[in-house]
Amino acid sequence: MSITRKLVSTFALGAVLAVPHLALAQAQYGGQGIGSALSSNPLSHQSDTKAGVDDMASRAATETPFKIIKDVKLGLKDADPTVRVSELQKLRNLQDPEVNTILISSMSDPDVRVKIKAIDILGARGANDAVTPMSTMLFLRSTEPIVKLHLVAGLGRIGDAQGTVPVMQYLGQDQDERGRGTAVFALGEIGSDKAAPLLNAVIAQDQSPMVRRLAKEALQKVSGELPTERAKTVAEASTNHALEPTDQKLAKLREMDKKLEDQER
Repeated sequence: MSITRKLVSTFALGAVLAVPHLALAQAQYGGQGIGSALSSNPLSHQSDTKAGVDDMASRAATETPFKIIKDVKLGLKDADPTVRVSELQKLRNLQDPEVNTILISSMSDPDVRVKIKAIDILGARGANDAVTPMSTMLFLRSTEPIVKLHLVAGLGRIGDAQGTVPVMQYLGQDQDERGRGTAVFALGEIGSDKAAPLLNAVIAQDQSPMVRRLAKEALQKVSGELPTERAKTVAEASTNHALEPTDQKLAKLREMDKKLEDQER
């Protein structure tokens, strides 16, 4: 046999032996299908199923409250306040008895942003067990003015009658227009008859048209003539309408007042 014929025979034998290994590789790694290195599609390695993202979403959807709370507790130890704020946000709609305890504890966080986030979530959750610590914090000298504003708004959103007197005391102090407006709005949301005389005084004496208008609305809520935002939320729950935050409502009212003042000049 010539040298050439020997080389051809050897090559052919090698090709035959390689076929089973090639078939095995195709079976193991997808053959010509999606993700195969043998596919003619240059983007075939980018599978339609993005394993990393899809797996994370799947795990998040099936995480138990216990697991979420455990992760949040760990995250609240982070030195970065923005991380702690993000961790608290995970608790907003979580139904577990321990959630309010964590949020109340977070009101003592050294960072104002974390305090405010905890207060706002407690308000949104309607956490009645937070009324006493929130009321106490409202009159601590160390409590920042912006935090007090959120405490008042939070007490209004919770709507517990125990928050009436603390909010009335806050309103009785010398506050700017924003503070007074938030307080009278909160009193309307709480809806206690105890606030009626003070609201009448605000209507008669307050210098701000916006605050006077809010006080009138609050008095109507107390008397049952107008529904509270909380009642509206319950009525709109079936259509998934979100509650407009108090600060946004007040901002719109301030804008309306400014337009009226400009027109009167």
